[in-house]
Amino acid sequence: MRIGVGMWTRAVKASAMKISAVPATAVAAVMVVVMVMGLGCAFAPAAHAAPTAQQVLDSVEGTGLLAGSGRAVIEMIVEKGKQRKAHRLEVFRVDNGKGTSKQMVEFLLPADVKGTKFLSITEPGADDQMWLYLPAVGRERRIAGSAVQGQFMGTDFTFEEISMNENTWKAYTPALAADQKIDGKPCYVVKLTPKGSGVSYTSVVLYVWQEESIPLKIEFFGKGSKLQKVMTFSDIKPTSKGVLQPNIIVLKNASSGSVTTVKIVETDERPVSDDVFSLRYLRK
Repeated sequence: MRIGVGMWTRAVKASAMKISAVPATAVAAVMVVVMVMGLGCAFAPAAHAAPTAQQVLDSVEGTGLLAGSGRAVIEMIVEKGKQRKAHRLEVFRVDNGKGTSKQMVEFLLPADVKGTKFLSITEPGADDQMWLYLPAVGRERRIAGSAVQGQFMGTDFTFEEISMNENTWKAYTPALAADQKIDGKPCYVVKLTPKGSGVSYTSVVLYVWQEESIPLKIEFFGKGSKLQKVMTFSDIKPTSKGVLQPNIIVLKNASSGSVTTVKIVETDERPVSDDVFSLRYLRK
């Protein structure tokens, strides 16, 4: 809305054991943030012309919450049963508007995950490049291949649902369903069905605000058309550049009942140096 543990050495496993429960939540938080920073839009169909499903889909993937480049501070709360954990993260993003985007995410709080970093690079015609750095392990790990389709070490998240970018949509065939309203806002409804077997869901349904091309809700379905997860977008406000963006995203797991709430609390839309999006910075 994929990160297999992989072949760690015994020494690395021993080092990571102490924080095995922490990275699971940390990775989930990182992934949600990447998704948060990767959705947003600018779609202006010709007057009186009904857009195609692909046009609606392209409008959603065309722009991030931070237009072009910028920085954001994110607060995230993960709730599972009686467990509740809050995080604060700093996110850097750059998007050249031509299909290339880069994100660097760093945990600021709590102390037990401080310094955890995630780097993601998306380029046209290439698989996404992803690295995770855990301070307790002292090294980065590449997330690639079949690992990108697995769960985050026991969490509810997968890379597919939270790295929804141009590459993700290409794995699905879009079709328009009947328009619906979300909180009184007319929405295009786009149903995505997988082209092959390399995805985690049997279908994904997007509800895209017609006026602003902002996704207001995304539903994820599994086998038997069973609803598995629902993601909603709210608190839509203009940035300093006048671009509307959702500031609150809530992910609910229909099976487990867990809820993750992400809130953008601070943004800075000034350009970010490309040096930030490097393995060298990841290891700092």
